[in-house]
Amino acid sequence: MARWTTAAIFALFGVLGATSLQAETIGYGEAIRTLTSACGADLQRNCSGVKPGGGAIQACMAKHKANVSENCIATVQIVFQLIDQRAKAQEAAPSLCANDARRMCSDFREGNARILSCLIRPDINRGVSKKCKQALIDAGWN
Repeated sequence: MARWTTAAIFALFGVLGATSLQAETIGYGEAIRTLTSACGADLQRNCSGVKPGGGAIQACMAKHKANVSENCIATVQIVFQLIDQRAKAQEAAPSLCANDARRMCSDFREGNARILSCLIRPDINRGVSKKCKQALIDAGWN
């Protein structure tokens, strides 16, 4: 399984693309595309008659776990971990960017959405600290 896990990690980060600061998280759209790519054949083979919603597909895949490819299993674990990391990053970003917000966005009214819209503006984002930029990227906001 280690071989498939390593392959899944490289494939997943290949999908995420390369930037100078790279997201260590994944959004829902990317997650769906990645899971479809890695697990589509397994879904078709094991759960083709199952309608999405209410955890039905997840329950079906769990029921047929013995027939699910190692690549799919590894990718699911990685994707769910990255989604969880994104949620945590979104929670942490306001405090990680607080100094930048005070310094760069003092003329914006309070409120996380207003401050966020300030911090991601290209003219302001250039002056934002690397820590804040990474927080915004990990949160999926930049």
